[in-house]
Amino acid sequence: MTAFVPFDEVRANVAAVLRETELPPAAAQIHVIRDVWGRVRIALPESEGAAAAAFRPISEALSRRLGPRAYPTGEGVLFLDQASVETLEEAAVPLLPGVAWCERLVVGSGWWNASPTPGSGQACRYTLYSVKGGVGRSTTAAVLAQRLASKGERVLVVDLDLESPGLSASLIEPDRQPRFGVTDWFVEELTGQGSHVLDELGARPAWAQPLEGDVFVAPAHGRDPGEYLAKLGRVYVDPPRTWIAKLQKMLLGIETRFQPTTVLVESRSGLHDIAAATVCGLGAEILLFANGSRSCWTDYGILFRHWREVGVATELRRRLTLIAALTPEDRRKAHLADFREQAWNVFRDLIYDEVPSEGPTGDEFSFDIADEAAPHYPAVVLWTRGLAGSPSLRALPAPAVDKAYADVFERLPLPPGDPARADP
Repeated sequence: MTAFVPFDEVRANVAAVLRETELPPAAAQIHVIRDVWGRVRIALPESEGAAAAAFRPISEALSRRLGPRAYPTGEGVLFLDQASVETLEEAAVPLLPGVAWCERLVVGSGWWNASPTPGSGQACRYTLYSVKGGVGRSTTAAVLAQRLASKGERVLVVDLDLESPGLSASLIEPDRQPRFGVTDWFVEELTGQGSHVLDELGARPAWAQPLEGDVFVAPAHGRDPGEYLAKLGRVYVDPPRTWIAKLQKMLLGIETRFQPTTVLVESRSGLHDIAAATVCGLGAEILLFANGSRSCWTDYGILFRHWREVGVATELRRRLTLIAALTPEDRRKAHLADFREQAWNVFRDLIYDEVPSEGPTGDEFSFDIADEAAPHYPAVVLWTRGLAGSPSLRALPAPAVDKAYADVFERLPLPPGDPARADP
């Protein structure tokens, strides 16, 4: 009887089988697919059909080692057309020389890739993200929009927390709510009609009119949400890579109309596909909100470990800025000392390069715990009673904002390509 092989041990067992079994010569790279049921098989280009018999011993060995986690011997090799092979390559990571590991997922595959930052002359994008909710992302979006616009910036705020669209109604006065929102665009784009809503997707709030710059808000829904749940259930119809491409298309459409200098995207929290798109798929600078709890660091550890394993940590780590959210005033010093230590532990182990035992060479992306230029060293948002008690994001009390965000104003927004954040 085959021994039970847990999901987390499958990849190591597959690698062991392939090391122990002589691989047949193949014209193309071998792909190992773990499908949506968690079962494993070999994938080859259909042009390699004649090699099926040569791969039979490997299929038999995988079936013996993995049991139900592998396909029966006769079904253990899958032949794909060229388009399917190219799709696999988008989310492939090295397993062994000449062998790539591919996950076929129902959700979550957006965490496997990282889009490059926008080119010169394009708006600088910032994604406001957290693994946990309730850490002040919406408030920070409102504060940064007001602050940047007061300095002459043209700021676009996009509400992509579609399952909890509080920012939409909070930043735009009722009489200025636009006809359409982000959700409407995705639904209309399913039938090729997304362009019809772009001219009415968003509005300039009245509170921003006295400012030197400008603010434009693209909400999750329009003035009448209508059949919002029915629309929301269709937002994620496309496969993840296609969905990210559509998100880029929508964002570029809004940017073309408004011509912002800075874009603030409020992401959904957690490890959802839409968070993957906003964090990894927009080429944005990433503001990571954390409250310092043990569960928060555990969840960021899960995400960072995945980034390291699939090879995107090197690209994304240059864009990270940690935000210490809801920092208590009465024990600020002790709280932040613990916060920095916990953050450094996670970043050191999973994001930074390992420093050789003989000492650093100067080429490592690695930072000391007290290095204020490091991604793990947080910009601090204080919890203040005046800010917490404000009834509206449109009228946050200035003294409370200045007090709570003094450290953030000093350190943000960071210019793209800041040498302190770039790999040497």
